[in-house]
Amino acid sequence: MRTLFTVALAGALLAACSQRVSTEEEFAREERARPIVSAEGARLPVVVGAPARGIDAAPAVPVDEAAQTIRGTIEGPGAPAGGVLFLFVRAAGVMGGPPLAVQRIPSPSFPRDFAIGPQDAMIAGGPFPERVSLEARLDLDGNAMTEGAGDLSARAEIEPGASGVTLTLSAPGT
Repeated sequence: MRTLFTVALAGALLAACSQRVSTEEEFAREERARPIVSAEGARLPVVVGAPARGIDAAPAVPVDEAAQTIRGTIEGPGAPAGGVLFLFVRAAGVMGGPPLAVQRIPSPSFPRDFAIGPQDAMIAGGPFPERVSLEARLDLDGNAMTEGAGDLSARAEIEPGASGVTLTLSAPGT
């Protein structure tokens, strides 16, 4: 009798376990169902996998990358060996956190023409906000997360799609 009960219990457990989804499948379902929200609180289009269930996702809005691309020139001294030029685009007034778009240019020479836009986005999303902050930083150690004493930078607040922007690198505070 005990053996029959054990076999029945094992069969019931096997049936229950065979209907359980794997952790990976469950995670993928949760990611598809989670809305993507911009910094301003607007819902962005859900672009991962199958359509989200139970969410009123905003319709996908194509980004005219050419119309949002910022173009100009960076002026500065000769780049020291190992120096890296970083270009960052952030929402106007935002000083930290991940940028909207970024470029990394090892061993640059100046003057240097640039073009940065949604095609350089760290995370695919919607268009840039109405005003953005564009920062160029010549980083001597090549690490975007640190700012050293010899690093040079320049910043401008502009509208996406601006052209003819000139950034002149200088030491902080000068």
